[in-house]
Order: sequence, then structure tokens, then C-alpha cells
Amino acid sequence: MILSKRTDYGMRILYELAVEPLSYHSARALSDRHHVPEAFLRKILQDLRQAGIVAAQKGRTGGYRLAKAPEEISVSEVLAALEGPVPKLACIVGEDCRIDQSCPTAPLWKHIERRISEELSRLSLADVVTMAREVR
Repeated sequence: MILSKRTDYGMRILYELAVEPLSYHSARALSDRHHVPEAFLRKILQDLRQAGIVAAQKGRTGGYRLAKAPEEISVSEVLAALEGPVPKLACIVGEDCRIDQSCPTAPLWKHIERRISEELSRLSLADVVTMAREVR
């Protein structure tokens, strides 16, 4: 699975919001800190807002913050907001594959996809924060 810059930037921004969940952060400040073009960042934040992951407040003291606790936001939810459905692995059985359902490797790819999906659903933004702190 290859993730886009959109998801990379989105996860970094969400990490920062998760570290300071009660503060509002301006798009400009987030853009400057993470070296992301502000217009691109605003599109990412808009998608996260539509998915109910971030909340926005207008005005001088406004900006963006998490719409719910970091523990309540799964990595899977973030990926769905930014990428759409989790991409399939190399196996394309049932799509454009010329091999029938008896393909010997199809069960392997389906198993791996299921495990990845389960793990992404299990991990939360709080876990991302914890992992980052453990590395430091």
C-alpha cells in the first residue's frame, strides 16, 4: 500500500492537533510548521472536517482542532477521509484477473488485506502520539 502526500501531511497535522487537542491551530501556522502549501492543507482540513475528524472555528482566535478525543479517531477513519477505501494489494481476483477463484495466492492477499484493515481500525491517533513519543 502506498499512501499519498495528502495522507502523509494529514497524519502529521492530526498528530499535532492530537498533542494539543484543546487548542485551535490556524491553517497558516500548520502550513508553515509542516512545509505544506496552505491551499493544499486547507483542502485536507476540509475533508477531515467533513468526515467529523476536525472542527473549525472562524475568527481571530479560531482555527482547527480535533472534533473528538484522539482515542476516538482511528487511523482507518483518517485514511478513509483522505484516500477513500483502503487500496487492495497486488491480487486482483474478481476484478480484471484472468485467473479464476482457484488462484493459490488469493487467500494470502485477502488475509493480509483483512489484517491491515483490522490494525488500521484498531490504531487511534492517541496510539500515533504514543508511538512517536516512544521513538524519541
